[in-house]
Amino acid sequence: MTELEQQLMEQNKALLEQVRQLTEQIQYLNKKLFGSSSEKTKVADGQISLFNPDNFLKRQRQLKTKPSKK
Repeated sequence: MTELEQQLMEQNKALLEQVRQLTEQIQYLNKKLFGSSSEKTKVADGQISLFNPDNFLKRQRQLKTKPSKK
């Protein structure tokens, strides 16, 4: 193997390692950006959440126990 071929092989290995690291970094950042933790829902006061059944049941109980104003 010539010196040029050896240099090219070493350069190829280094580039493949860099591609592997960058691919790993992209996967991590995609998970961080689009993962389930990025989906935060804020519910305004007095508004019932459609995505949390516990909040719905709690609100229903509160409405039933409040004295009616007549």
